[in-house]
Amino acid sequence: MMAFESNEAAKVVSEEQITQLVHRFYERVLQDKELSTVFAAAIPAAKWPQHLALMVDFWSSIMLGRGRYHGKPMQVHMRHLESIQPEMFISWLGLWSQTCTELLVPDLAEAMLSKAENIAKSLQFSLFGIYQDIPRSATNSPASVNLASGIH
Repeated sequence: MMAFESNEAAKVVSEEQITQLVHRFYERVLQDKELSTVFAAAIPAAKWPQHLALMVDFWSSIMLGRGRYHGKPMQVHMRHLESIQPEMFISWLGLWSQTCTELLVPDLAEAMLSKAENIAKSLQFSLFGIYQDIPRSATNSPASVNLASGIH
């Protein structure tokens, strides 16, 4: 069990931590062979500063209730459905987990990771009709985890 609930985590996470986390996470995404391809096709290089700022707003809204994010993430992901595979959520969550663990104290990392897991499950269900837990470990290769066996 988490030592504190997500609303308590918001009291200890800072904008600076969120910014650092988002930037480091996307550095890793862009180094990931599979994920970088999807993001490169979706976000032109010149638009990365705006994307990073948008993701900082998103996570600030999620964790701090700032309300700066007004996007529609489901619609954005639907526009790129042809290049997204269900197994990519394993890599995405693994990189998020690795980054949270590296940059945040354990309880805060767990709170941020828990939010990311819920987001990943929601996206995966909406995009592919699959609803199940997604492994956190970046060492799980997509071939070793059969996400297609989820509830459709």
